[in-house]
Amino acid sequence: MKQITKIVMTGGPAGGKTTLTTRLVKELTARGYRVLIAPEAATELISGFGIKPFGNCLSMYDFQYFVVESQLQKERMAAKAAELVPEEKVLIICDRGLLDNKAYVSQQEYDAILKHFHLTEQQVLDSYDAVIHLVSSAYGAEYAYSYNNAARYETLEVAREKEELALLSWQKHPHRVVIGNSVNFDNKIRKAMNEIYKILGEIPPTQSERKFLIRYADEKTIAAYQPVEQVITQSYLIGKSDGMERRARKVQSNGSTAYYAIEKQQISAVERIERERMLTQKEYVRVLDEVDPAFGSITKRRYCFKYRDQYMTIDTYAGSSEYAILDVQLSDKEQDAQIPPELEIVREVTEEIAYQGHMIAKAHGLLKE
Repeated sequence: MKQITKIVMTGGPAGGKTTLTTRLVKELTARGYRVLIAPEAATELISGFGIKPFGNCLSMYDFQYFVVESQLQKERMAAKAAELVPEEKVLIICDRGLLDNKAYVSQQEYDAILKHFHLTEQQVLDSYDAVIHLVSSAYGAEYAYSYNNAARYETLEVAREKEELALLSWQKHPHRVVIGNSVNFDNKIRKAMNEIYKILGEIPPTQSERKFLIRYADEKTIAAYQPVEQVITQSYLIGKSDGMERRARKVQSNGSTAYYAIEKQQISAVERIERERMLTQKEYVRVLDEVDPAFGSITKRRYCFKYRDQYMTIDTYAGSSEYAILDVQLSDKEQDAQIPPELEIVREVTEEIAYQGHMIAKAHGLLKE
């Protein structure tokens, strides 16, 4: 029986929705999920069609009819796709939901819009299993607020005002989680991800990880763990500024291909921001022109599986027929790693820089004891 969960991702500008969505796609795909995304309707209308609620184009009230109609269509398509895909576990992520539109019109106007589409506010609330609200960087993380989104035109002051209205719009949902800004952006994203894993009934990813060099395990041995198999090509790109690490990743799994861009930048001595977003195939091909020749690209075959309630991966490389890398996720550093007895451990390499991704790429995937 299909397990379909529908979650709204909301919050003010530059709150981390893009990074959160990208990481969810990456991690949940490795756990056998299909993640479907209903894109933000307003952004597509503004950026793609030039339908704007400003610049003498049309009123904000009239614009909301376009937004709600577009959003409803996207959510219907996502629901149909969820029934058609082969995976039994499906997560539908709605980049903003229907109630976000309340922040831009009066209650009376919003009620009229819903009535036009034969909906009530309660029906809208009931259509979502949960709401994850990522607080805008306009509150407490102003340094991260930007106008990189072509459809983002709010000043910091307006962004804060809309944030408050969005919080009020969703306050009646029985499963709403608000994720505020903290000293560490990555902690914010991880906290949000842990909440979503709980909603899905899954064991949340952990903060601690141990890495082992193992003897190469044949496919028959690995197949016994019923893994999700992925082919990952990771390319290391030239940084655009000091302290910035950039990567592009291509992930092939279960007949589909996804592309990602990752940027890590040190903001201060205690704060590093890691942003991730999904790319189109054309964007991915273009960004490969920026590959750093010192590291280049590396392709690995990854097997993702669960053993004794611990999630782990085995990475194999074409250039290494004798060794592979085993990663085990743990709840804390003191927890024992439950290694499958069929795997032969050579030694632990958690702290060895030679076994980090960029150094494996530099060595062209050649793993040595």
